[in-house]
Amino acid sequence: MAAIMCGGRATRMKSGTEKPLLKVDGVAMVERVVSALADSRKFDRIVAAVSPRTPKTREFLEARGIKVVETVGEGYSQDLSSLLARLRPAKVLVVPADVPLLSVQVISDISGIASTGPAISVAMEKKFVQSIGIKPSVLLTLDGRDYCHSGITIFDTAKITSGIVKERYVIMNRIEVAANVNTKEELELAEKLLVQRA
Repeated sequence: MAAIMCGGRATRMKSGTEKPLLKVDGVAMVERVVSALADSRKFDRIVAAVSPRTPKTREFLEARGIKVVETVGEGYSQDLSSLLARLRPAKVLVVPADVPLLSVQVISDISGIASTGPAISVAMEKKFVQSIGIKPSVLLTLDGRDYCHSGITIFDTAKITSGIVKERYVIMNRIEVAANVNTKEELELAEKLLVQRA
């Protein structure tokens, strides 16, 4: 199963449009993510976590046959916990709606990672993320080096036993996962990168 996180308030975008519906090269970001997941043929179903902050995204996804799960929209971690609690027991690939360069090949590579614990997350080296012009957001330090969390994680909900989930990290310095859009400038950069890769 795959799940797309679509419930954030997107305060940094300074746009009247809900972030998942912002377009990159004429296509809504969430639609690009849905297409990559569907075209990978790795999942028996795709669901999306929405919130009261993203009613138009909910309508957009439901019109395309995507099952939506309502969360409270109080923050990514809280919405994610709420979502996972409803998806037990299952192996779930969670991706944010704001990674518009996500590709079938990257999804295939991530899906092929051997899962042994409750969570395996994709991270990138901080310097790699900065090198493509993205401002690092969720930072972590592993073995004395700085990394950025991509927001992409494989969860085995049957192995989640408490509120704190121990993650194992896989480093994947790929533009497709690094191009996480949080600002207008990053939206423009994502479009530029997409056109360059076409």
